[in-house]
Amino acid sequence: MMKKQVLRAIEHAYEYHVEQMGKVTLLMEGKKVKNPTPRMKNECEFGQWLYGDASRIKSLIGIHFYTSMELIHEYWHMQYEKLYDIYYNEEERGIFVKLFANRRKLQPEEYEEVKKCYEELQKATDDLLEALTSSKRRILALKEYIFKNVD
Repeated sequence: MMKKQVLRAIEHAYEYHVEQMGKVTLLMEGKKVKNPTPRMKNECEFGQWLYGDASRIKSLIGIHFYTSMELIHEYWHMQYEKLYDIYYNEEERGIFVKLFANRRKLQPEEYEEVKKCYEELQKATDDLLEALTSSKRRILALKEYIFKNVD
């Protein structure tokens, strides 16, 4: 994998996570969300990149940066799963609702929990984007020949 490809992958990961946070924001605003973010950390595009090329990414950005990014991403999905469970609770949805709506209405106490999770998601997103920006700077600083030796 060449330097340019690694940089594109990091940029795509950045854009993807911004997009996913945008979906969460739409959900919070009461709007329909097509194709919600996968619940599991290894099922979203970012997770597939992070875990799919783990050894290569670790060798390029360093294990400390990788581990930090992994922990932030895992925390993001933990918070997101709480939101997902509240909005898309399958036990309370009938077949009619499943066919014609993508989420249920919240009770007031649920909305407070959702606000808390959303704030945590936003913080985790900011941390994740910062980690990706730092990773991009680290990659930019590396010489091209290093990428030929990391496969």
